[in-house]
Amino acid sequence: MNITFPFAGEIFSLCSAVFWALAVIFFKQAGGKIHPIVLNLFKNGLGVLLFTITLLFLGESIMTPDGIVLTNEDYFRLIVSGIIGMGIADIIFLHSLNIIGAGISALVDTVYSPFVIFFAYIFLGEHLSPLQILGAGCIIGAILFASLKLQNIPTTRKRLKYGIILGIFAIAMMAFGIVLVKPVLSKFQGEITKLIWIAGFRLVPGSIVPLIIFLFLNKRRNLLKPFKDRKIWFPLIGGSVLATYLGIFFWIIGMSLTDASTASILNQTATIFILIFARIFLKEALTKRRIFAIIIAMMGAYLVFIG
Repeated sequence: MNITFPFAGEIFSLCSAVFWALAVIFFKQAGGKIHPIVLNLFKNGLGVLLFTITLLFLGESIMTPDGIVLTNEDYFRLIVSGIIGMGIADIIFLHSLNIIGAGISALVDTVYSPFVIFFAYIFLGEHLSPLQILGAGCIIGAILFASLKLQNIPTTRKRLKYGIILGIFAIAMMAFGIVLVKPVLSKFQGEITKLIWIAGFRLVPGSIVPLIIFLFLNKRRNLLKPFKDRKIWFPLIGGSVLATYLGIFFWIIGMSLTDASTASILNQTATIFILIFARIFLKEALTKRRIFAIIIAMMGAYLVFIG
């Protein structure tokens, strides 16, 4: 089954941002009680399981579905992308999030689309139209504007700088992993079953990395104690399904159907959706500054579409 309707890549990229924003709300409700390595292992492992079940439900082989012909270079790209983007980068980012908190993390996250655009320009030769550049500026500017007045910083200044550097480094690694796998995705534009297999395959090395690290940690049993609390299971599973299954599913289809630069700009709107959902579900304040930022970001997304 192929996806061929107009603006499919842009729409799927925007939907991916919505799912990721909802996942963040669920992870916040889990209370931050789970170690980043354990959380990453759980969400990636669940993603592999769900993609495997999906392939079996569709009657496809979980080894290599019909029609998928990958070179050694393609496998290398998928494996390295999974290790860097889904394994190492996620752990570093979650650790950074624990240090600097969600508010500053939202500010740090604005470097995501510039990094993707930079790597896509260097490695893929992609270019943005003037309207898309303007739209990207609106989105990033809106997020920066919404995040300027930060209160209740949860750590010391030295620790804050350390957490911000970690966050930027993690996002740069994610961006590199995304651009690295883009040529593989472009071979199967809109071919859902093949993209599902690729998404699941990329998650495997992304799951092995935190598993190996976990096995070398001391007091592993203590890291598993939070799972005894029944209250965390619903937000934990909900966040994992939204982030590592639906979010990646829509992201990988969107990335296959449009430029990496365009997809990343629309993925960046997740920060704005987090502000909206935080108000709806967590009753966090939605200030005039944030409302203005949401309007500007939506205008920016529109410019990316028409560009």
